[in-house]
Amino acid sequence: MQTTDDQRRSWNSGILDELFPRLPPSTLEELLDLCLSKNVIYNLSESKRWNSIRITSLTVAHCRHAYSNYDALLREGVERFEARKRTADEVWKVLRQWCPWEDSNPVLERCWRNTVLRPEEREPGWDPMDLDESEGEEEYGGEPMELD
Repeated sequence: MQTTDDQRRSWNSGILDELFPRLPPSTLEELLDLCLSKNVIYNLSESKRWNSIRITSLTVAHCRHAYSNYDALLREGVERFEARKRTADEVWKVLRQWCPWEDSNPVLERCWRNTVLRPEEREPGWDPMDLDESEGEEEYGGEPMELD
């Protein structure tokens, strides 16, 4: 049975609403479009945690591009991880507006913090799904922290 884009949007909408209950409607639509374009779709055969990490990582990346001056810094020649560090506070502020409760998104802070670190700077044992840039890319569609 072929899954339609409407079904995929519905699956992703459910978890986005759960993880980020205060997403503005226009941002939700942008994220749903982005999920489809990046082939990030709620996978019923994977754990809720696995799905949460993928969706949260994509949301963090979208927030960085759409709600901070990250892209302007890149255009100015600032290195990617330095630009992430410079915009981290403003990105975190927006993410917390979208997800104001500590217990509603247990992977949010970890995903956000680790996106500003180079892979070699991440803590030992760091795992969003035990992936790094050298292994598992085909199976999971790439390193989840690198969705942007």
